Amino acid sequence: MQTVTMEDVARKAGVSRALVSLAYRDAYGVSPETREHILAVGKRLGYRPNRVAAQLAGKEQLTIGVFLQDLHNDVFAQVYDGIREVTDAAGKHSVLAVGKLDGSKDVDALETLLESRVDIVIAAGLVLSDKDLKRYTSRLDLVSVMREVAGADSVCSNNRVGAELATEHLIAQGHKRILFLCNPPSDGYLERAEGYQRAMRAAKLNPVVVEGSYSREVNAKLALELLSGSTPAGETRPTAIFAHNDQAALGVQDAAIQLSLQLGKDLAVVGYDNSALSQSPSAPLTTVDVHGFELGKAAATMALQRLENPKTRQMIQHHTPSLVVRSSSSSPLS
Repeated sequence: MQTVTMEDVARKAGVSRALVSLAYRDAYGVSPETREHILAVGKRLGYRPNRVAAQLAGKEQLTIGVFLQDLHNDVFAQVYDGIREVTDAAGKHSVLAVGKLDGSKDVDALETLLESRVDIVIAAGLVLSDKDLKRYTSRLDLVSVMREVAGADSVCSNNRVGAELATEHLIAQGHKRILFLCNPPSDGYLERAEGYQRAMRAAKLNPVVVEGSYSREVNAKLALELLSGSTPAGETRPTAIFAHNDQAALGVQDAAIQLSLQLGKDLAVVGYDNSALSQSPSAPLTTVDVHGFELGKAAATMALQRLENPKTRQMIQHHTPSLVVRSSSSSPLS
């Protein structure tokens, strides 16, 4: 059955689409007779108005846009749950846009939110460069989650501290050949590598950083090479790998299992995020908990503060992550 559109109602009623929109929103400027005529035509045609679109067009209430980098990584779902808890309690409507792991959909998602005429955007996991982000921070209020952005309010987990916790844990287990599998380098996501390097140098150990991927499968293939002896700069095979997130760490675990390495004994693996997958009973993963739900709540609270006081100075919050030790790294190196 073909959907009846606002244009269909306008054509049948002999008025403009804009007037139909005003009539359905009961907006000022439409006489009672004209509105009654338009609604009667719409009812006859079986037109169902889009209440969300009407609300956005009429700006009957402030609207919050939410950008999430990826829904396959459930840390972003945790952030979203935290956002929803605050916005639902405040009675605020939200519009969701989702990006892509490599950042190629960041612009499309932000443009979608701009076109939706949201009043503020909460963005978790933007990969756009600082330069490209300036185009948006100059046009809309933005609360960045997980990344500090110049000219925007930000709620971040302290990634340097988190990486130090993970690396120091591996050092305390007796590991000296600890490799960091880092994310593809981009503005705003360098702190985990910096924290790893700082902890390694403090222990007088040689840091080895290898660029990985956001994909579990790609990281598994890379880890197969690294664990088979193909490490950079003539390094011997690592006894421990610290990965930039849980998806990457799970790829390392997949490779270790394929090579018949015992996790926690032959190879220690640590991830980052404390996603649901890291808690699997079959392969429990040591990881850094960023407390995504709390980050989401803090970001939504900050967004409401910004809407209430637009001239407030830039707000930045740094939250402290915690290390969750599981069997993938809990056995001391003998």
